Order: sequence, then C-alpha cells, then structure tokens
Amino acid sequence: MENFFGDEIEKIVFISDEQLNDLSLNEIYGKFWEDTCIYSVFPSALNYRGDLLCKILNIGSAPAKKGFSAVKGEDRIHFYSDGKELRIESYGLYQSIFSRNKGILETDKMIKKKAVILGCGSVGSLVAMELARAGVSHFLLVDADIVEYHNICRHQCGIEDVGDLKINALERKIKNINPHVDVSKFEGIVQNVPKTQLDDFCVPGDTIFVGCADNRAADVYANRISIYYDSFFISIGFWERAYAGEIFYHIPGKNMPCYDCALGDGGNISARAQANHHVYSNQEDTEGLKFEPGISVDINFITTIGIKIILDLLNINDRDYIPRVLNDLKQYTVICNTSNTDIGGEMIEIFSYPLQITTSLVVGFGKKHCKESCICKYELEEK
Repeated sequence: MENFFGDEIEKIVFISDEQLNDLSLNEIYGKFWEDTCIYSVFPSALNYRGDLLCKILNIGSAPAKKGFSAVKGEDRIHFYSDGKELRIESYGLYQSIFSRNKGILETDKMIKKKAVILGCGSVGSLVAMELARAGVSHFLLVDADIVEYHNICRHQCGIEDVGDLKINALERKIKNINPHVDVSKFEGIVQNVPKTQLDDFCVPGDTIFVGCADNRAADVYANRISIYYDSFFISIGFWERAYAGEIFYHIPGKNMPCYDCALGDGGNISARAQANHHVYSNQEDTEGLKFEPGISVDINFITTIGIKIILDLLNINDRDYIPRVLNDLKQYTVICNTSNTDIGGEMIEIFSYPLQITTSLVVGFGKKHCKESCICKYELEEK
C-alpha cells in the first residue's frame, strides 16, 4: 500500500511483550488493518475474536516468500512480510492499557478491586465497562436476562450480542478492554446467588456491591449481603423516563442507615411511592403504568455520577487518593436530567434547574430498625 506521495507504507506488528517472548505459541491471531498496514496481534485470551494471521514456524525455518509469516528465534518471535522482517512495537499490556490513568488511579491498587454487578442492563453494563477501564480486575456479573433488540438503544452491547445472556455479552465487552480480567457469573437474581460463590469472591475493603436490578427488594437484599461481607454498597435507580434518578451508598462499619432503613419503603420524598421497578414512579396506582426507562444519555449521566462515587468508595482507605465527589455528596443523592414538566410532571418542581445534583438530602434510620440492626452482621442461609 502507498501513501499520498506514492511511498510504500511500512508494515508494523503490534504485540504484547508477553506474547513476543513466548516461544511456546504456535499460532498468531488478530487483525490486519489495511489503511494503516498494522498487524495487531490479539492477547491469547481474545484469540477467538481475531483472524488466524499465521502459524509460527520453528527456529531455523525460512520465512514465507509471500504474505505474512512468523518464525521463532532464540529469544523471541520474528515477523515477516514477503520475506522481509517487520518492525515490532511491543507493549506491556497493563502498562499500556492503563497508562493514562496513572497519577489518578493506580493500576497496582485497582487490580485488586472487585465489583459485584447486580443487574447487567443499561446501568450495570455501563458501570462494568467504566470500572474495567479504571482498572478493576475482578467482576461477579449477576443477571437472568438475555440481550434483545429493544435493549440496544441503551445497552453497552449491540446487535452482535442479541440472543445471548447479558452476563455473557458483558463479559466479552469487559475482556475486550482488559483480557486478563477475572469474571465470575451467575444466571439469576441476587437473592439466589450461592453463598459459596460470594464467599470465594468477596474481600472486605476491596469489594463493592452495585445494585442495578429492577426493584427495591433486590437492593435491600444486596445491601444486607454487602454488610455481611464487610463490603461497600451502592444503588443506582431511576424515576420515570429517567428525568431524574437516585444514588444511595453504604459504607460498612459506619454509623449510617442501610438501604432498607432509608429507602426500603420508597424513601422520605412524600410524593413518591414504591414501584416494583428500578424506574420509580410517584403514581399511587402503578398497575398498567407504562415504565419508560429513558434514553441512553439520560441514563448514562446519572449512572456516571454513581461510577464516580464507586471509585471514591473503593479508594477511600488510600491516603494518596483524592476523592472526586464523595466528600461533597450525601449518602442519598438525587440527580435531575431536565426541568420540563412535560417529562417529569409536578415532581420536577423539587429541582431548581436541569442537570442538578443534590448535595443537601439527608436520610436517617427508619422507624422499624434501630441503629444496631442496621450495621449488624446479617445471617445468610446456605444455598
């Protein structure tokens, strides 16, 4: 291939240091991008997503006279095009992927962090993707649903994922960011996750439970589990059409109400009633109410605030970390996407302006629970 001036574009091989020096490899998978003349060799964990570029010839073999070829050397693999050796640009996988995070999020610390994503829909998929980009390297994905066409306009997955379980589709997306990420999955609801699976996954201080399911009961249960495992908890939920949403977090061992005490019955905003959805409504009669989750940009705006809180929580014990929002936002934060009453109705009047993030809401301990029961260790039955 030639450039504008008629000069031949140099072909280059992108490959990780790990693979470049792995003489046990027998095949190379990846992509050749004709516009850039770059052979991008995929990490072995992503071989299934790439094309077979070539089989690797043994030491002493002659490279192919035509096409792309690879030959094992004494200490590394050499690559050729039409018999001419190619320039290699190798990289350290972790260092390269997370290099732009340095000084903000330290990879050696984030790699130990764990996230239990309870619900892998539009909210959970964005949370998982952003945490993977931040360096979180351990995920437990919990969801029973499959990806359908009506999900695409809000979900991080696309048409190629339709028909598969959301947990499987999201695992592929996460590993396309960090192929070495550790992903555990459970096809079902949070209430049915086996205790043994949680026992193996959770590490106090490094684990957060993220409530992204479609009802308050799931968040109540998830917060109880998080307390049992001495782990952080956050819930990200939405009101009709995502004109507004709410974020609630809980820090283990702190003298603060759990989700059940604070919001289990719908919270202290009197005009709101509990609905059996994460799309909360202020209508008393929710039967037949058409819940509209809202468009992607509205969901993502609210979810992103939750993700910033998650990163602050996961690094709360790191003296070198500078919190982004945790010092300014209360335990219960309500976020507005619009001030148009045609979308939000009368409830919109509680906000002063669109894109408002509240900082003054305070939740307390509910009447049905005392402080001791809120921060106690919950007993979980063996499943």
